[in-house]
Amino acid sequence: MEVRPASSYPHRQTADGVTIAVEVFRDRDKIKQAFPKTDLEKLGILPVLVVIANDNGHALQLDRMQVQLITGDRQEVDPTPGDDVLRTGRVQRPEMTPRPNPLPIPRRNPASRRQSQQGEVGDREFVAPVVAARATAHGFFYFRLGKGPDRLTGAKLYLNGIRSAKTGQDLLYFEIGLDR
Repeated sequence: MEVRPASSYPHRQTADGVTIAVEVFRDRDKIKQAFPKTDLEKLGILPVLVVIANDNGHALQLDRMQVQLITGDRQEVDPTPGDDVLRTGRVQRPEMTPRPNPLPIPRRNPASRRQSQQGEVGDREFVAPVVAARATAHGFFYFRLGKGPDRLTGAKLYLNGIRSAKTGQDLLYFEIGLDR
């Protein structure tokens, strides 16, 4: 998946030399292109790509950055960590002692599939603690919205806690509308 410059995204905001762009992955085809092994739509997960472009002469600290999705019905949704995306809360049956198969049929290991899916989701998660001067960082935040009516009409992504590494001062908060 190719990430474009932050200024090319329709949903973006610029303040103090920092541009934050957002792309919501709503369509099944778009999600499948970014996450070919994992059906995030089936899990009720909304992936949101965030691109932070720092055009300043000093670095940005993101270790205190907070991100929230404010839905159209004003519900605040915190991102789900990449490690928890595949955990759906379903109760799994206990492991039973497998009966030996008399035929040598190769079997797929479901744990290895889950690990590859988890790796796919975790590898694309936004984890940058710092954005260097004149550099860009990007990654996904995952929001568990479930299945149901479209709650993104009028929704916004709210980001705060971004600080200048030079002065330690917080930048203004960013509030980016997600309407199509």
